[in-house]
Amino acid sequence: MMAELPKKGGINMKKSLHYFVLVLIVFTLCLTPIQALSSGKLGTILSNGVALEELPNLVNGKVVLKGSTSKDKIKVIVSKDNIANWYDVNLTNGKYNEEIWLINGKGKYKVSVVVHEYDRTYSYGPTIEINNNVDVNRFLVPTKHVESNNEEIIELAKNITQYSTTSIDKAKDIYNWVSKNIEYDYDKYLRQVNKNYDNEYGALHTLRTKTGVCYDYSVLVAALGRSVGLQVKVIKGNFVNPYRNELHAWNEIYIPEEDRWINVDTTFAHSLGTNYFDNSDFYVDHEKLSEY
Repeated sequence: MMAELPKKGGINMKKSLHYFVLVLIVFTLCLTPIQALSSGKLGTILSNGVALEELPNLVNGKVVLKGSTSKDKIKVIVSKDNIANWYDVNLTNGKYNEEIWLINGKGKYKVSVVVHEYDRTYSYGPTIEINNNVDVNRFLVPTKHVESNNEEIIELAKNITQYSTTSIDKAKDIYNWVSKNIEYDYDKYLRQVNKNYDNEYGALHTLRTKTGVCYDYSVLVAALGRSVGLQVKVIKGNFVNPYRNELHAWNEIYIPEEDRWINVDTTFAHSLGTNYFDNSDFYVDHEKLSEY
């Protein structure tokens, strides 16, 4: 997710979620963070109705954010240099416990809790700075919408791949399961086309609803694969042919025994009933733009 330069009245943030449209969700933040105040309890920061347990200055690849809030909805922004990533926060009786991997290399990160005010407007809560001492392979760990550390995801992935003996066997079994068990959500696609962005995305949501658009298919493949030790990328790009050119998403999976990445597209495998697993003609109708 790319952070934009401040504009009058707030900071606009964009994120993209792909099927055949680019979804832009803009969050507005107050320009000046509210001053964090000591609660009197060692190791806790209080600001704007949110309590955040302090973290050590030096961390190894990830952080676990713990605390509580009187607010109905909060998010977290993790930023390094000119890159900022937004994360949803699950609240249980006002408490939260979120594991976030630091996927943008070693160095200094800023972690900010932000509070929902109205629509897509948020104000700052507690902010801390930390130093990451470890380079993280982003294609092996949980990332936004790729909940490979979730027990439901882990259990299903183990079950799907229980008879797999090689990495390519694991990849093929996951590809087949997702292609056969997830239905394409045409209503969600039409909502996106009509610029209605109030939709849920992600591997866990897709697994529980058994529906999704191409971005959902690809993050589910990534979550299942990463949970059993595969390196999996979510690829964002275009579907191209002589008649149309539309945004799309699919996966690349690393096969260590062959030292290569293979392309898989579970959305098209499901919708078109065609082989899109390590297909030599894959890039005839796929154009890669970025990877996540």
